[in-house]
Amino acid sequence: MSRTEERKTKKRVRIKYRRAAIVLSLLILMAFMIVNIFLASVGAGASYNRKLLTKTGDPNAKAPEIKAEAAAVYSLDLDRMVYEKNSDYMLAPYSITKLLTCYLALENLDPEEEVKISKSACEELEDGMMMELEPGEKIKVIDLLYAAMMMSANDGATALGEAVSGDIKSFSALMNETVAGWGCEGTHFVNANGWDNSDHYTTARDMAIITKNCLENDTLREISMQKYYTVPATNKSDPLLMENALLKTMSDNKLITGGKTGSWDDDKCSIALEFTDKGLSAVIVLLDDNKKDRPGDVIRLMDYSHQVTPGFRTTKKGDKVCSAWVKHGKKTRVMLEADRLTAAYPKTESEKSIKVKTKVDKLKAPVRKGDVVGNFTVYANGQPAGKGKLLVSEDVGTGLPLSYLYVSDHSFIVLAVMTVLMFILGCLLQAADNRREAKRRTANRRRAGASKH
Repeated sequence: MSRTEERKTKKRVRIKYRRAAIVLSLLILMAFMIVNIFLASVGAGASYNRKLLTKTGDPNAKAPEIKAEAAAVYSLDLDRMVYEKNSDYMLAPYSITKLLTCYLALENLDPEEEVKISKSACEELEDGMMMELEPGEKIKVIDLLYAAMMMSANDGATALGEAVSGDIKSFSALMNETVAGWGCEGTHFVNANGWDNSDHYTTARDMAIITKNCLENDTLREISMQKYYTVPATNKSDPLLMENALLKTMSDNKLITGGKTGSWDDDKCSIALEFTDKGLSAVIVLLDDNKKDRPGDVIRLMDYSHQVTPGFRTTKKGDKVCSAWVKHGKKTRVMLEADRLTAAYPKTESEKSIKVKTKVDKLKAPVRKGDVVGNFTVYANGQPAGKGKLLVSEDVGTGLPLSYLYVSDHSFIVLAVMTVLMFILGCLLQAADNRREAKRRTANRRRAGASKH
């Protein structure tokens, strides 16, 4: 190969540093935009920050003082007791018996079925709540259910028991067989309405299990939470308006999801209820309480349930739960905050059993601090345990034109500075290369001149 051809070959492979710097900067910018657009389109960045999970619940937390002789708190989330006071004492349940009566009626009768009232169902019970049913009266099962649950009608409960089994002795046998199947060993029933009888008793532990199973019937739970109901006129009675004794006793407590009160007099009261609060669900049973202290005992055990039940706080108000992309914003990513406290109580007591799903709107600047832009749902044991809203944590104004492609103003400045620096570096490298090339050409000319001589 001649020297002229060699010089041409070397010339062809010389690097154009300035051009390379510009091309490389453009490629980096394009790659940055493509990655951001892709991540924004698939919602990357909206996943829950699992570092927020905080273990809660202390089995050794000090229990509150309550007036009830016996009590139990059964965690529906963990499927076990989390608090007991004299929970094996055999005591009178009174009218919370009607939870089981109405459950068995719903399991065995058509709610729209019309039943004929017997003489035995109309037996007068001193000072007991009554619908004042009459022998031969025809009334629907659904109306008896409302009466038994809401106004605690003793004749209504007896009528339901007879409609299921033909007579109360047979119905009591069905009641006892049913609770025995649920593992209740300290319970024995002899009537459908809870009328005081030495052979009619339960324990706080058993009654918690009975309440849990009975309120798994959605219809029964709905009936127990109905505030008012009117029994239509029958062939022997005028319409009857009723108010819910449970809701009245607990002052319409919004946490309660179902239950029943019972009492013999002001100093002999009971209650069995289910409640849900901030992801925690539990059954509370009080036996041998009094009318004055019963509501306060319930509230104290509701509060204590959070202290004693092992679980996890998933969010508190203001926690930065996840981030979201913002189109055409000075910032193209913004943190989203939870609007409330939520918790989860997995049966495994492991945080791996907790899932938090976020759903975020497509955001476009400007957005303002406090804007509601999505929601989150907490799952434990495979079931929803809590939910809340996602709020923007800071103001984000509109950005430069490239922010339409999810390049923030800050990123644009960084890329611009990097481009300038790369261009300057390219110029310096190019100048150095030009000097080397000039020296090489000078040397070649000298060698060529020397060879001629």
